[in-house]
Amino acid sequence: MLNQAPLELDIDLRRWMRWRPPSLRMDAVDEARFVEACGPARVQHFVASGLLALLVYNLFLLVDARMIPDVYPQALTMRLFIFSPVALFLLLIGVRFNALLARLPRPLLEGTLMMTGVITALNMGWLLMHSHSPYAGMYTAGLVPITIYGNLVQRFRFRYALVFSLVVMATCLACVWARSDRVNPYDVFDVPLALLVAIIAVYTLAMNYRFELEERRRFVWQLRAQALHQELSASQARLDELSRHDPLTGVPNRRHVDAYLTQQWAHLREAHGDLALLLMDVDHFKAYNDRYGHPAGDQCLKHVAQVLQRSVPASQGCVARWGGEEFIVVLPGAQLHSAMKMAQGLCAAVRELGLRHEGSATCGSVTISLGVAVVRPALTSSVDSIDSLIAQADAALYRAKAGGRNRAEAALSPVSG
Repeated sequence: MLNQAPLELDIDLRRWMRWRPPSLRMDAVDEARFVEACGPARVQHFVASGLLALLVYNLFLLVDARMIPDVYPQALTMRLFIFSPVALFLLLIGVRFNALLARLPRPLLEGTLMMTGVITALNMGWLLMHSHSPYAGMYTAGLVPITIYGNLVQRFRFRYALVFSLVVMATCLACVWARSDRVNPYDVFDVPLALLVAIIAVYTLAMNYRFELEERRRFVWQLRAQALHQELSASQARLDELSRHDPLTGVPNRRHVDAYLTQQWAHLREAHGDLALLLMDVDHFKAYNDRYGHPAGDQCLKHVAQVLQRSVPASQGCVARWGGEEFIVVLPGAQLHSAMKMAQGLCAAVRELGLRHEGSATCGSVTISLGVAVVRPALTSSVDSIDSLIAQADAALYRAKAGGRNRAEAALSPVSG
């Protein structure tokens, strides 16, 4: 049982370290993102505002000399020779190791920062309690800028600001109580000044809460906006992908192949390579539809598209539906002999599918005819030669049909710009 007490105390401490008002709570993932996102900026803010606060803190020695001269040597020692060197050391660490400090556990960083404010308030309280100056009671007002420093300048996280504000108010009340048995001409100001400190602590604490609430809300809105943007980008990417594919056969469509041709043209123009284009048509497709119906015709096109894709790996080129029963294959880097070999292989692959076509005057199964054209983009005058390339392939396709179909023909003349 005795061993459980430290464990329970440790658990209670951890719970307090995680505590915050319900409106400031986030789920664990968002809280981790919030801490990570705010880390570097928080350290920079601590350093910049801390340097200013340290300067103001030491300027209070001018007030100490006039209002509590009997403990001025102690004030000088505390401010200049104890607190300031330690604070300056911490600030220099913040300047030099900003990224490292930003990765420290948040309770350690925020707690250390809060302690600077607590020590400052306790330091002033000690001076007040040990001074017998008639003006010492009015010196209580010095807790006001300390409160503003912690809650509004450094902007401690709310739970730390709450502890800090309670320490400030407790210090103020302790000073009033400790001086209650002393008689001085300014006793009348003790209670009003204590009330002023309490009011300032409450007001600044409320503002601190509002600041953190708005900061957390902005962060959540930003996360939601980023998530929405990512969803929209993903949707646009999917829509773009869908718009580049033929919904019936699943292969790329004319829009995609136009972009692919333009891209490969520019690349091969620089590389001085060849570009081959195969334009093909399913033989007697109208007769196929008339005999078997359009649903069967759609299935026929799907089978042809599948065999074309299997025969032309994506690393070698692009297969696309050109329109109707026409397909196109782009082969970057292919010369005429290899393009013709590919065309003949495609012709054989479709024939070997064995799709019955009793309405064909060429063959008892589905076949294709192909026209092949090859160009070297570096030798042409403009990108308009893409149209010439397609026209040459189309003319070769026409000759393949005129020559009996179920065959491949090459363009009669090289493509020129």
